[in-house]
Amino acid sequence: MRSARGRKWWVAVVLAGAICLEQAAFGQTVAPCPDPGACARLTVGSAVGNPGDVVTVPVEFQQGPADSTPGGIDEIAAIAFTLHVGPNLRLADCTQGENGLPAAVRRNPAISNFRVVVENYTCAGGRTHCLCPSDNGTPDPFINIVVYGPDPLPTPGPNPIEIPILPAGPQELFTIDLQVVAGASGPQPLHVYTETRDSTRPQYTAFLSIGDRLAVDQTCVPVSGQPPCQSANPVSQIVIEDGRVDIAGAACIGDCGGDGQVTIDELISMVNIALGSRPISDCTAGDENRDGEITIDEIIKAVNNALNGCQRG
Repeated sequence: MRSARGRKWWVAVVLAGAICLEQAAFGQTVAPCPDPGACARLTVGSAVGNPGDVVTVPVEFQQGPADSTPGGIDEIAAIAFTLHVGPNLRLADCTQGENGLPAAVRRNPAISNFRVVVENYTCAGGRTHCLCPSDNGTPDPFINIVVYGPDPLPTPGPNPIEIPILPAGPQELFTIDLQVVAGASGPQPLHVYTETRDSTRPQYTAFLSIGDRLAVDQTCVPVSGQPPCQSANPVSQIVIEDGRVDIAGAACIGDCGGDGQVTIDELISMVNIALGSRPISDCTAGDENRDGEITIDEIIKAVNNALNGCQRG
């Protein structure tokens, strides 16, 4: 028989491995964290490169503030999420590195007691999709990532198992080396799928989830007797900051999707960002001077690009 702590540890591993499910039911709409300072935070960094370049993107986590709830968002121990990188970015090195990771993904030594897993690394075992297909097929445009501890995993038994919590942070968890494909242009969004922002997601991906050291899912405010994020009016307990890779000298102001044109929907997104009702991550291509804001001058340039075709910034 396993101890109660041992059973909880196995539940935590199951929670962290939930991203491995290739099909999962979509959740309902989740309200964003009402006070970003009171929530945990996952931040994807940004980089600039030319077609053919290799850029390094950091992924950082910060615990929420201390609270009176056992476990809670100040003691997050496991994270699972999908990072969308799109078709114009690829893993820069598919050879095997540390702990079964692709060499392009490097765990920060500061979290050496945690395991970082890239679930869709290879197509071994008959998988039909992955980041590094051996037959020169099309790589996945997303990365499924799980972070959990302890590493190495102890053998379950009668003795209590101590589940470590991630550093308070902000703390870099790992970095990803991405290569910009030939011919790429415009901003390349690095997007974490989450129920606060995405009503749908591609097949084989997952919404972000976090769990504390007691194996309680803390993605949303827990409601007794209700599944995580499935209660009435669920509220997120984690703030997500997306990143991007800007193709140097190739940005078209207002081209939020990076497809070489500016649409009405993209202009509306820029206006909403300028008004403060949408985050800058919705259209980083509208932020010409990279100051984190959308100004009237930038909107005018985007309108001209919509009318006359993209003029590179």
